[in-house]
Amino acid sequence: MLLPKEAHDFLNENARRLGVPALQPTEDLFALGVLDSFALVDFIGVLEQACNIRVPDSDVSVPNFQTLETIEGYLEKHRG
Repeated sequence: MLLPKEAHDFLNENARRLGVPALQPTEDLFALGVLDSFALVDFIGVLEQACNIRVPDSDVSVPNFQTLETIEGYLEKHRG
């Protein structure tokens, strides 16, 4: 899994607070409520710090961060 522990922990903590069981790779994090517009900003901060990357404003969109799979795909493309 490409998702760093800090990012995985962030998502799992949000899921736990909402009573969402273990996250699956293709589940829509926004539909579940694990991410919303506010949590996405915090999550991107976690990703940037943990992965030592910069997520440009133009990349901050639901399709890039909708599922664990899409997040990992994004990281795969943008990690140095």
